[in-house]
Amino acid sequence: MANKRPYAAIDTPTPIPTTRPAPAPAVDKDDDDPIDPSDELTFIALGGGNEVGRSCHIVQYKGKTVMLDAGIHPAYDGLAALPFYDEFDLSTVDVLLITHFHMDHAASLPYVLAKTNFAGRVYMTHPTKAIYKHLMQDSVRVQNTHISTSATTSGTDGYIHQLFTEHDILSTLPQIQTISFNTTHVHNGIRFTPYPAGHVLGACMYLIEIAGLNILFTGDYSRENDRHLIPASVPRGVKIDCLITESTFGISTHVPRLERETALMKSITGILNRGGRALLPVFAIGRAQELLLIFEDYWAKHEEYRRYPIYYASSLARKCMVVYQTYIDAMNDSIRAKFQAGSASVSAAAAKTSDATGENSSAGTGPWDFQYIRSLKSLERFDDVGGCVMLASPGMLQNGVSRSLLERWAPDPRNGVVITGYSVEGTMAKQIMLEPDAIPAVMTNRQPQNGGAMGMGKRAGGGEGHERVMVPRRCTVQEYSFAAHVDGSENREFIEEVGAPVVILVHGEKHNMNRLKSRLLGLQSMKVFSPANCEELRIPFRREKVARVVGRLARDIVLPVSPTDVSDEDVEGEAKRRSEEGQLVSGVLVQNDFKLSLMAPEDLKEFAGLTTTTIVCRQRITLAAAGVELIRWALESTFGGVTIVPSNATKGKTNGDDTSMVKAQYPTNGHVDEKTVLEIMGGAVRLTHHAPSGEVEMEWGGNVSNDSIADAVMAVLLSVESSPAAVRQSSKLHSHSHHQQEAEQAKSYDAFGDSPVDTKHNGDAFAVSKHEDAASNGIRKRNPHANLTPEERLNRLFMFLEAQFGEDALSPIPYPRPQIPTTSTSTNGTTTTAEQDKAAIHAELARLHSIGIPVPGLEIRVDKLVARVWLEGLEVECGNKTLGDRVRAVVERGCGTVAPLWG
Repeated sequence: MANKRPYAAIDTPTPIPTTRPAPAPAVDKDDDDPIDPSDELTFIALGGGNEVGRSCHIVQYKGKTVMLDAGIHPAYDGLAALPFYDEFDLSTVDVLLITHFHMDHAASLPYVLAKTNFAGRVYMTHPTKAIYKHLMQDSVRVQNTHISTSATTSGTDGYIHQLFTEHDILSTLPQIQTISFNTTHVHNGIRFTPYPAGHVLGACMYLIEIAGLNILFTGDYSRENDRHLIPASVPRGVKIDCLITESTFGISTHVPRLERETALMKSITGILNRGGRALLPVFAIGRAQELLLIFEDYWAKHEEYRRYPIYYASSLARKCMVVYQTYIDAMNDSIRAKFQAGSASVSAAAAKTSDATGENSSAGTGPWDFQYIRSLKSLERFDDVGGCVMLASPGMLQNGVSRSLLERWAPDPRNGVVITGYSVEGTMAKQIMLEPDAIPAVMTNRQPQNGGAMGMGKRAGGGEGHERVMVPRRCTVQEYSFAAHVDGSENREFIEEVGAPVVILVHGEKHNMNRLKSRLLGLQSMKVFSPANCEELRIPFRREKVARVVGRLARDIVLPVSPTDVSDEDVEGEAKRRSEEGQLVSGVLVQNDFKLSLMAPEDLKEFAGLTTTTIVCRQRITLAAAGVELIRWALESTFGGVTIVPSNATKGKTNGDDTSMVKAQYPTNGHVDEKTVLEIMGGAVRLTHHAPSGEVEMEWGGNVSNDSIADAVMAVLLSVESSPAAVRQSSKLHSHSHHQQEAEQAKSYDAFGDSPVDTKHNGDAFAVSKHEDAASNGIRKRNPHANLTPEERLNRLFMFLEAQFGEDALSPIPYPRPQIPTTSTSTNGTTTTAEQDKAAIHAELARLHSIGIPVPGLEIRVDKLVARVWLEGLEVECGNKTLGDRVRAVVERGCGTVAPLWG
């Protein structure tokens, strides 16, 4: 269900088609390299795509899912105001990060936690959670007080219709975890760090790291230096791979802050001078506090306007001002300085009062203790007489106190409405900026009902049987943007400073977003995307995998030579040598939260928290005819040195020597079991031979290398009784009798007992003796390994050498092995030394032919290396040890031993 709406990433969003196409990756068409799906970042806007409102975004990478914000749309009612939660499986979300408490970013969080299958964790800053609780409770109470009767006459800016209850809010609060600015947190392999965003108190932007990929989500942010918040800044020391940023104002540019404040106060004082009332619809929390600081400062400097009261009309005013007074450390230096100065003055005044009267006075003089601003909880306590300034919520004028005052004051031309924040499409705040002649009456019904008029603050009837009442608008309407959003130039500068290769635009109307996108694409330094709601965007990120070497492996690595230790030439030569040779490091590669570490198996517990288990493998076979000496010889021929493990603490290492075997005797079932233990390849495989049963037990620790060695050992054991070299090694003259009546003739039989020795000495190897077995019907087969002629033995040696080195590598040596160096000849007519040597060579060749050796030796050439095998005595000569050992091993395997075979 995670990919329920897989739309292709396109430059200009189009309406959702009836037939849903497969998602297309956001890569260049010229890039033909295959893309690994695990290297793709998936982005889905469940809300806030090509619109302002119900911000909710899904980011997926390497199997991790992050959800950013969970708001509602202020222009819609009920379920229609929610993001498209039914288009994504929320149970797959690992982390939900809330940037700030505004309704379009956090108001659907109770619905997500209480009404969906969401099972992840929720994080927000401390001030955000404190204000979020009051804000959501107030929204539910407004819902219970004002029942919506028409979707067109209701909104969700401070008013949520039948989405959740107050119980849902309170029961889900423990699931929200609070975090502080500039602190890094990790959950399920996802690292995230909140940074100040400068939008409202507690608002943050999130730096998210998944498998080394850095994603920065700005949320709503501001880089303007205002009176109480810390402006947003680019995280230092981090390379951002993907930037997700708002585009609220597109490419529009704000008027400088000082000019805006001057124009705002000129407009307000103009309304007051003509005897009117100024209505400023604001969010209950956020920009309202900034405007309060501006009015407090202006009224303190202009005594002539102090006769006009300033009201802050919000049921949350007192509760939220406590939050502002609590989280002074989340504000800028100006507010902290005023707080410290106020605390010092309070302490001094309290000390004087205590000394004079014995009582302690704690009158507040902090930055949020206003002298010229009054808090107004409800309109029932408001004496609407004379000019005044009213800051009332909600800011979108959909309902509540601000809508009631708008309907009351709109007909009077002396009054004025001043819009100071961003107005969302479809809301009354956006409509009234068009200066319509009349506005619909939502909060006030001017027609008598049940004998009287509906009181101020009551929802107007709009159901069946009731005509909508229109209120004439004659008041002035002006706009001075104090919305804490970056304008076009600030946003572009921030994007360029971040320098991310991929930018995703959200939280902006389609027209503004596309204009900003075109401007950014003109920079030709990044890829820019502006996906619509439910449009799946896939972006490939190819990352290099880097492993960190830790533990004892790190101690074994040779570090680069310091330039202070040796000269420049030595450093250059050493660096070149190491770059050519390299360093081979072998260990266990461990992945934890997408971080790779290379360590020795012994360090797994310390550095990875893992325990190791050794698998011991055992296998048994029975070799009835092969003794331990033959097994040892066969293993040494293949593996070189074989270690004999004695019964005591001493161990001897042999390599074909005549060291006597060490055998341990153990009584077993009344018999003596002689055990001989051999270790192959440094103990990789341990072999135990049991005599006289002939059972061989092989034991090794299970791993890739040991398993390969064990397979080779097993192959040697299975062939040890049948190979020609083993037969030669184990063949000995002995006497035995197959039948009791033939015991007298047993001494004359050869080592194999197949024919009498005297018969073979007569030259007929196939002759049948008089001592034949009666059961053979006079036919006896010859053992192919017994009593080989010199010619047969020579042919077998040639076969082994050709099989090992190839026929082209062998060539006969025509001259015998030199014994005496050749000297110069004399000129007196006597026989010279050279002539004597020539005669000796002919005599030696004749002798070799007489004993069945056709050539004195063989020459073996492998690459540029040469080895010689002298057939008489089977002596091997070679200047290269490796080649010499190979030739010697082949001769031993083919002929049984390096010993004279002729003569």
